[in-house]
Amino acid sequence: MEKENIEKTTFNVFVNQQRQVYKNIVSVKCPVLGGKVYFTSDGFAHLIYESNRVPRKLSEQYLKLISFIKYVPKILLTGNKIEEIRCISRKIKGKLTKTLYYEVTGFYKNKKLGVIVERRGEGRLKFKSVIPYYNRRKTKSPSN
Repeated sequence: MEKENIEKTTFNVFVNQQRQVYKNIVSVKCPVLGGKVYFTSDGFAHLIYESNRVPRKLSEQYLKLISFIKYVPKILLTGNKIEEIRCISRKIKGKLTKTLYYEVTGFYKNKKLGVIVERRGEGRLKFKSVIPYYNRRKTKSPSN
């Protein structure tokens, strides 16, 4: 039990260090999306928690924070492809708002990553998440 507490404390220190790195990013110009992508506290929280605020597995948090977050600005700056766009209508503060999610893809060390960017209504582009491309669910493309 004591070892688990030490590991959790060490991990919390690591998360706080990565939070400082994340805070220093502020925004990155993304030519493929035609604007700046802002790095908000919601984006960092999404790296740590699932959408329903349940903590992600420590291994998943570590992977996103240490392995991928440092490559996100480069992918947004140099990415030349929007892999997917999702449009979801959701109630925010009592109003039905259209939310767009863009997936900008890019490479680092020969591995493909997807960077998820969110835009609520006519608001700013905000970093939402980063995913290794090999973890994506495979979807069938529509037949022509």
